[in-house]
Amino acid sequence: MSAALAPACSTAPLAGTAWQSPGAQASVLHAPLLQSIGVRHGFTTREGGVSSGRFASLNLGRSWGDDPANVDRNLGRVAQVSGFATERLTQVRQVHGCRVVRMDSPAQAQREADGMVTAHDLVLGVLSADCVSLLLADGEGRVAAAHAGWRGTTLGIATEAVAALATLGADVQRIRAVLGPSIGPCCFEVQQDVASVFAAHDPQVVSHRAGRTFVDLWSYNEKLLMRAGLLPEHIAAQPPCTRCDAQRFYSFRRDGANIGQHLAFIIGGSP
Repeated sequence: MSAALAPACSTAPLAGTAWQSPGAQASVLHAPLLQSIGVRHGFTTREGGVSSGRFASLNLGRSWGDDPANVDRNLGRVAQVSGFATERLTQVRQVHGCRVVRMDSPAQAQREADGMVTAHDLVLGVLSADCVSLLLADGEGRVAAAHAGWRGTTLGIATEAVAALATLGADVQRIRAVLGPSIGPCCFEVQQDVASVFAAHDPQVVSHRAGRTFVDLWSYNEKLLMRAGLLPEHIAAQPPCTRCDAQRFYSFRRDGANIGQHLAFIIGGSP
């Protein structure tokens, strides 16, 4: 394992050109890498919603106890800002695995999987509150969305998402991939059992600081994407860290369960 120190986290992720919010709207972030090829997408923050308490305020998750009416209102706000119809939102029941399914019509969490691909006019959405969300597109209407927790990461869901896009006809070297706001190498502390799983495949993503062990999910997923054939310049793998920024992001590691969740979404079909 590497003895390098885990890097410090930046709490100003909107500086520069890596992440943008449309105008003064802080509820949805956009990645220029996908914007540059005309792909509609977004990564929600926790700001700008109607939920309260531990769900404050833009919670898009329905499984941890928030009032469903509030979630509906929050989704409506995101849809309005982002220009999509809520009935086109398509999701799976996330199970921390590596299964990626093809979606041809809207569905609401009926199938167990952690990734989706489509070439249709659907809004693929995955939920997270520290886990990595992956959005991929080839600029010709083929898109993918995946949820990559540490288990899904080690199982290679990033690789599976690229392969699934290729089955739809995507040219791998034209695919762009963006990692959404998630827990960074600064904050993803693990025990030895988890560290050993990562170290067995890539010791460089495991680091130590002050007697504690950390894993870099961003680097691991980035390497998987490159091994799958993506060009390095077609990958954006330095998102904001959710645990570091309590004002803008939910974090399971920071706050525990029964909190809100973010939605990462991408819209397929003709560009």
